[in-house]
Amino acid sequence: MLTTLWLAVVAFAVPGFVVSWISGLKLPWAFAASIPATFGIYGFSAWVLGMASMRFDLRSVVLSTLVFAAVALLWRIFFVGGWLLRRRKAKTRNHTLDDAPLPADPDAPAGVAEEIEAEEIEEEHRGAWHAVFSYLRTGGVLDHRWLLPAAGVMGGAWLIIDRALTLLAETPHGWADIFQGWDVHWHASTVRFIDETGIASSTMMGQLRNIETQQDLFYPSAWHAGAWVFSEVANVSIIEATNLTGIVLSGFLLPLGVALIAWRLINNRGLTAQIGAGLAGLITMASPVLFWVGNYVGAWPYVAAMGASGVVLALFMSTPAVPVRIFAAALAFMGMFQLHPAPSTVVIMGLIFWWLLMLLWAPSRKVQGWKHHVGIRFKDVGVLAITGLVGVVLMLPQVISGSEQTEDVLSYSAEEQVTRSESWLISIFMETRHVDFFGDIDITPVLVFAAIGGIVALIWRGNLWAPLFYFASVAITANSLLPFDEPWGDWLNIIGGLHYSTGHRLVMPVAMFTFAAAGVGAAAVIRLICLGPIKKFAAVSGVVSVVLALVVAVPLQSWAKDFVKDGSASTIQAPHDTRMVNDADLAAWDWLIQQPRATDVNIMGDPADGNGWMYAYNGLHSVARHYAWPAAGEGSATAMLFWWPQLLGVGTDENPDQVNDVDQAARNLNVGFFMISPWTFWDFQIPNFRQIDLLWETPGVTPVYRNGQAVIFAVNDMFTDEELDQMRAPGNSPEPLPELPTLGEMGLAETEDEWDDTYYHRPTVPADAPTADVAETLYAPDPTKPHTVPN
Repeated sequence: MLTTLWLAVVAFAVPGFVVSWISGLKLPWAFAASIPATFGIYGFSAWVLGMASMRFDLRSVVLSTLVFAAVALLWRIFFVGGWLLRRRKAKTRNHTLDDAPLPADPDAPAGVAEEIEAEEIEEEHRGAWHAVFSYLRTGGVLDHRWLLPAAGVMGGAWLIIDRALTLLAETPHGWADIFQGWDVHWHASTVRFIDETGIASSTMMGQLRNIETQQDLFYPSAWHAGAWVFSEVANVSIIEATNLTGIVLSGFLLPLGVALIAWRLINNRGLTAQIGAGLAGLITMASPVLFWVGNYVGAWPYVAAMGASGVVLALFMSTPAVPVRIFAAALAFMGMFQLHPAPSTVVIMGLIFWWLLMLLWAPSRKVQGWKHHVGIRFKDVGVLAITGLVGVVLMLPQVISGSEQTEDVLSYSAEEQVTRSESWLISIFMETRHVDFFGDIDITPVLVFAAIGGIVALIWRGNLWAPLFYFASVAITANSLLPFDEPWGDWLNIIGGLHYSTGHRLVMPVAMFTFAAAGVGAAAVIRLICLGPIKKFAAVSGVVSVVLALVVAVPLQSWAKDFVKDGSASTIQAPHDTRMVNDADLAAWDWLIQQPRATDVNIMGDPADGNGWMYAYNGLHSVARHYAWPAAGEGSATAMLFWWPQLLGVGTDENPDQVNDVDQAARNLNVGFFMISPWTFWDFQIPNFRQIDLLWETPGVTPVYRNGQAVIFAVNDMFTDEELDQMRAPGNSPEPLPELPTLGEMGLAETEDEWDDTYYHRPTVPADAPTADVAETLYAPDPTKPHTVPN
């Protein structure tokens, strides 16, 4: 497990860490920004490489990282050079420290000691080594103030990842066990597609989904690109890489995001902020609605992006005081967006509230004189705007491409049969869908400490933005459960709709801020017990507070594990049952990959029965890469073969040996096999009995494999008699196959040697009607729309 985690760090964090550090972030912040920055590199590079028709592979990933590193270095040189020039001009004009703006954040551009207090000017004469030490000590790797937050984050991440990987290892096939869920099928198929084609661009996912039409499709693919890199670096299978990425990436990002939100709630470097961030990261595991429910529903890129939103929000908030972070913040924002666009609303809403309610009144630098007061406020908002615009402009082509799917996303609704008061209580207590897995848990203690933390942040630190953001998030969640009257309902749905209007997604920001505030509340109680507010006890109180926080962390992590023990087991292992893919399916795919031309043709079936997992499993080219249908409307080859497979080889009214519309559809779509594997994913889905029952009697196909409910038919027209004989060789199928007529029995044997040869029927007379008339000659409804099953 440790080896796997280290390789995950290499794949998910190292590129972003290197680029962020080169761009001007000190080591602690470079570590914090590393994962979203890495996925910014992956996502943007994948799009550029796709535009240039170049493969996304390890070589191109390394080259892309080097390009980003070079641009980051230029940025750092430009920024530091400009800072030195402004500093020299300030000295030339003989400005005093009282007249010049003073930084609120002691982080300075790389290698430069800022003048925070008058006596620090003397450091210029103390030698280069002292300057370097001072730089590393203040906000750098030698600054002890990052240790407690880092310990809490790493502890919280380990609790989540260790528990989840242990539970996954207990499934029938361990880390390679197939997740029996809707979204993960698509995620795994995307990782396979990247491995097979080298295409990882979010704007080119139509080539994966829409096999027949190749209709354009935008789907954020940075998560999948990172999973593919991990599969290469760690030498694991596609399914293992998908499962492990779903656990490891969110397991790291959620505690980190929650801890950084707690850090910003206090918004200083004091001991309360340090302890609060550490405890918040540590207890993130105890939130049912974050990692556990998010993993259960298969929304893995979304959950990772939600964790990254806390990192990006905190990083953005530091840019007005430390503008050198603009580059890394923009890159991290790009990475978050390319993991999933929806959590961008967390960053945008949070920054708007923060700017209006805090930064506007307490700007990033202390100044004197009204001109400086106006100027610094324009500068602060300018820095935030520039940082956001850089990220948005670089993402604009992908944003425009994705806008076509926005209406589909906004059309989702997940209203529940609740009253207005119940909708508020469900949102506040975070009892949205699937939390019932956790039984009769009581979240009240967390809410109590969160209330303490919120009061401390509000009264002591004047933090009004976070409570208002929390209230807005609760309202958006409540609105998704039961819409408010107009205009409030419509306004709130502008944001909620981008999250599919589902309460179990929209509650995640509520949970992140709740657990962040709870960490702060626990830290405030510890500081109060240790007499932290009394100045004369400050030195002793600080030491005692740290010791007490470490002591408290031991039972706290035990509580977090026990709190979600039963529910975590259900959410990880329940999707690994056999309702979609079982050992019979796996054996069928293992068999099929060995058959003639199996990797050259497409394989048809019912997307709802999960047969499309064969593509992610071993690269067999299923027509369905998702349980949902590809974009193929009425009269398409896809629709023909789905609705009318029993007409393969039956001919036409004019000639029983003539190629009909369904035969032509199989040729156009290059379908060589049908696989049936009932039953359907959802109870409301009607099984395709035309494939399940009627293919056995269809003259144009031949049963070649049977293992329980997993059955494979070959399309005769796509194979020679010798290839079909090979597939039907005695003992090749686990269960006996029906006998087929011989040439002699059909009266078609021309010689005595042919008498016992199996007869495989194929249409031999070309079709008279062009394929363009397919929709007119045979009814094949669009399977993506509501329909009545044709007779």
